[in-house]
Amino acid sequence: MTISEIIELESNRKEADQWNVVHLVKENGEWYRAHDWSAWLMSVFPFGEAQNKPLHITAKKLKDGYIDAWVGFPSTSIGKFVPSDGSVDFQPVSDTQIDVRIELPAEIGEVSFENLNQLKEEWKSSLQLNDNGRRQKREDRDVQEAAPRVLRFSEIANLVISFPLESKSPIEAWEFLRKLRRQIAAMY
Repeated sequence: MTISEIIELESNRKEADQWNVVHLVKENGEWYRAHDWSAWLMSVFPFGEAQNKPLHITAKKLKDGYIDAWVGFPSTSIGKFVPSDGSVDFQPVSDTQIDVRIELPAEIGEVSFENLNQLKEEWKSSLQLNDNGRRQKREDRDVQEAAPRVLRFSEIANLVISFPLESKSPIEAWEFLRKLRRQIAAMY
């Protein structure tokens, strides 16, 4: 599959039944990669081994100016990233593509495509570009900040209740509020 075919596949997300599909494409015979929307889904709504380990996200500007972001893992590790315990819907599409349908929070059903696409674009713009072909490390930033997981209202309420406001500086409180605001915006 060429990069233009992958971008076309990832761009076809207008229908709500496509919002939760991770397209894993086998590249170079050795790696599965999730690009663009699929990479965003894997980092925001992790499943399999990605739940316990941060993913390395690569972003690169292509010749036409499009920014491609992807995550990848060796094809020999497919069982770790796509669990066979039934927690995700695993569907081989071809020899080079597997679709994984993940469970999104119930609140996502009330979100529009435009809002989700905006969240995905904000996520992409927060990534450090890799223009020289070498793997770059993201310093002073963890994966959760770059790709926040969409929380449920009960989780947000617990965060607010447990936040030690009295012992925080105004800047720390403002930063907490900024992150909370992003989480709530992700729900709508």
